[in-house]
Amino acid sequence: MKKGIFIETENVNRFRTVMRQALDTERGRPGMVCVYSQAGLGKSLAAEQHYALHGGAYVRVWEEWTQQAFLQAICFELTGTRPHGSDRCKWSICEALDDNRRVIYVDEADRLNIKRIEDLRDIYVYTGVPIVLIGEPGLPTMLSARSRVDDRIPAEYRVEFAPISSMDVLLYAEEAAGLNLSPEACAHVAKITKGNFRRIHNMLLSLEQIAMAADTVEVGVEMVRRVRL
Repeated sequence: MKKGIFIETENVNRFRTVMRQALDTERGRPGMVCVYSQAGLGKSLAAEQHYALHGGAYVRVWEEWTQQAFLQAICFELTGTRPHGSDRCKWSICEALDDNRRVIYVDEADRLNIKRIEDLRDIYVYTGVPIVLIGEPGLPTMLSARSRVDDRIPAEYRVEFAPISSMDVLLYAEEAAGLNLSPEACAHVAKITKGNFRRIHNMLLSLEQIAMAADTVEVGVEMVRRVRL
């Protein structure tokens, strides 16, 4: 299969729409962004791709990060420095964003101590830049515990990634593996993988091998049933 293939799924399109609104300083709506779902549905990949195109600061949370370590990670992404002391880090972040408005992406945000979310709220209040919190299904509940944070996330900026659809399976199979899956095959793949992108990727690797052995690019539901996850 081809590497580096990025499919613009329905989830990705909804995420991009929200980001366009959040970044539009003239006609958009200010706010923090919450992106959540079960693991394996492509939310991190979508955020990474958006970061690669538009820049900003992208950090993936480490377990039991202290306030200073967390803020240093963000500061390093924006300025290339790691100031000593949490206050210095926070002010350096705010000054860097004041000079150059950029998005802050925080992946696996559900692993953060709620006080670190409050640090992000401070940065948002001071700078107004979009802050994207990415995590698993418990993230919205975690954020709802602090109304000062929750109130800054508009309803339309809460993006839940749904299981990958049959149409997404069709597009990914064509572009990544050069396979033509029948509608029934696409539906079966989506069903047995529960729309999990990682499982779909692994299934397509197996289907590619079976199709190559049969010297064909046409994949029906019977071929899909031969694959075991």
